[in-house]
Amino acid sequence: MGDLGNIRQLPLKTLLVQLELRGLIASRYSYFAEYRFKFMLQPHDLMARFEGERREFVQALIDTSSRARTWATVNFDAMYQQYGAERGRVVKALDYFQEKGWIELESKQTTEVYSLLRSDFDLQALSTELYEYFAHHEATEVARIHAMLEVFSSDQCLTHRLARYFGDHNAPGLCGHCSVCHGQVAHLPEPPELEPLPSRDFQQLCGEFIHKHQDYTGQPPSAECLTRFLCGISVPLFTRLKARATRGFAVLEDYPYAQVRAWVQGML
Repeated sequence: MGDLGNIRQLPLKTLLVQLELRGLIASRYSYFAEYRFKFMLQPHDLMARFEGERREFVQALIDTSSRARTWATVNFDAMYQQYGAERGRVVKALDYFQEKGWIELESKQTTEVYSLLRSDFDLQALSTELYEYFAHHEATEVARIHAMLEVFSSDQCLTHRLARYFGDHNAPGLCGHCSVCHGQVAHLPEPPELEPLPSRDFQQLCGEFIHKHQDYTGQPPSAECLTRFLCGISVPLFTRLKARATRGFAVLEDYPYAQVRAWVQGML
């Protein structure tokens, strides 16, 4: 889903939570999409521990797994098609083998399964509502970070500032134990001097990426997409476009994101 919607994992999880809170979807269960194992004894010795149908099952599991130099990756589809073994039985067998010390087992790519509870919603209205929610959340988080930096670079008692921030207006003006009260006011370093964005060549920085994006998706990249590209913030689509190897990637990573976005919006 993250690849399909070009959404990173953490925002995707937040989106799913919001859909759950709105009663549109419900989480059902999760499973690991990929299992791989390393033999701790020879395959024929593993099969020798079973007889009859169970031995045939273990043989099929070994034969259908894609084996590299050290690790073998389980092919659940092949096990079902060739042997009729359900996924649950295969996983249970692998867990048993690991408990016995016959294999070393690894699982990864957790997959969450959801069910759709309602389909009678206005997709456009929901999209607008969620966009506004995330935009507001972004703005409040940025403001919170700025407020935190302002507090710690303040020349006023830090305890007093924090108390006021959390609504306590009765805290003493001087606590006597923070760095400010000890005469050690923090001075944050000034940001480096950067070339003004209007003097940068937008086409030179973004032209190659815009062309790649247009060829792959059939449409030009959005201002948000270009900003992420210039600031070096990867999203699933960038992997398919090989954005890291494209001229212009992360060249503006030292600039504030909001400034880059405003500049890009002005160039489109």
